[in-house]
Order: sequence, then C-alpha cells, then structure tokens
Amino acid sequence: MSNEQHPTIGQRLRRRAWSRAGAVAAVVSKGPPRRVLAYSTRLLLLVAGSFLIAASVAVTLWTDLGPGPLDVFIGAIQARTGLPLTVAVWVTVGSLILGAWALGRRPGFGTLLSPFLIGPALQSVLAALEMFEAPTSLIVRIIFQLVAIGGIGIGAGALIVSGLGAGSGELLASAASDRVGHPESLVRPMFEATWIIAGVALGGPAGLGTVLVAVFVGPSVAKGYGLVDRFVARSVQTLANTHEAIIARELQHA
Repeated sequence: MSNEQHPTIGQRLRRRAWSRAGAVAAVVSKGPPRRVLAYSTRLLLLVAGSFLIAASVAVTLWTDLGPGPLDVFIGAIQARTGLPLTVAVWVTVGSLILGAWALGRRPGFGTLLSPFLIGPALQSVLAALEMFEAPTSLIVRIIFQLVAIGGIGIGAGALIVSGLGAGSGELLASAASDRVGHPESLVRPMFEATWIIAGVALGGPAGLGTVLVAVFVGPSVAKGYGLVDRFVARSVQTLANTHEAIIARELQHA
C-alpha cells in the first residue's frame, strides 16, 4: 500500500497531537497571528487592554491635570446628572456606539463588551487612588500623566490586536468619515474638539493633562499597537518552536 495508507511514525505523532501545548502551537503558528489567535487569547487581550485603559484613565483623573477629550465629556455628564462614574461611562459610550451604528458601522463584540469592563474598573481604581493624596509637584503629576498615556496606548494596542472590534470613538469617527467623505484623520480631531468644548461648557475636568492626552495619545496608541503585536508574534513563534521540539523529542523516543 502507499505511504498515505501507512503513515510514518512522525505523521502519526503529529496527528495524535498528544500535547495540548503542541496542538495549540500547531494551530497558531500558521498565518498572521492576528487571524489565527485562539478566541480565548483574543478575549484575554480585550480584557487586559480594557483594564489597562481603565487604570490609566483613573490616573489621569487622580492627578487632577485633566483626562482625555472624551473623558472630559464623561466627567461633565457625571457632574451634571449625578450618575455614578460607571453609569456615566456606559451612557456616553453607548450613545457613541448607537450613533456609529446609525451611520452604518456595526459594532463588534469587543466594542460592546469593553465599556462594561472599563466602567467598573475605572471607578474602582479611581476610588483606590483617591485614598492617597495626589502629588503636589507639577512635574511629578506630569510624569504620572505621561505614564498613564503610555498605558492607554498599550491598552488600546491590545484591543486592536485582539481584532474583536474598534473602540466607540474610533467606530464613530470611521462612520462619520464614511458619510462625509473626509479622511478619519481629519474627522477624529473634530470629534475630540467637540467633546472638549462641550465637556468644558458643562463643567468637565479639562486641564493641561487634556492637552497632553490630545497631543500624545495618537503616537502612544501606534507605539502600543506595535509592542503588543510584536509580543503576540514572539509568543506565537515560541509556541511553534515548542511544538516542533515536542515532535522532535517524541521522534527520538519512538
């Protein structure tokens, strides 16, 4: 009979996939990492990214220098309505998602889930931070703000690499860009300026930190995406190498 009817020991070992690590590695080592990540891994990236964003935004609120543009507006909604911070996040972000959906951009699973992770985490971390006095030195507060912006970038990078859906702000900007026919790079700053102006008018917590976030968060997200993407790619390669090592060792002892 042919070799296809009598597979070699190596072929049988590969088909058997006795090691869970080896089996996973065999799957994720093929194709672009973003497309072949196990769903649980993508979900882990989404959860980790959401919590990192929440913790970082909490730091920007704690320093009292001012959070990012959308968070200024969320703070204004909270101040005006008396809603808990978590609910204010859900109401604001939910409105953006509905607006984007109405303009033709359907939210992904991650777009819908992330606010439910960020809202409670943001309120919890901020409550923990407020047990301590914020630094009085402006330089130290700026350093904390810049570190937080870096955290937002890495968290957003994890959300992007997960591939489970864009953030609410990005989704709305993309939808509006499609409708008006202008690049998203021009539409997004207009939305951010609107959030700041409306937030300040309603009593939102804008300040120097808001300017820092507006200036540096774009490059931070690009850098964070690159870091997370490379980390995932290295992890996939490590799993692939592990799989090959397992097969080689089994062949030696076969």
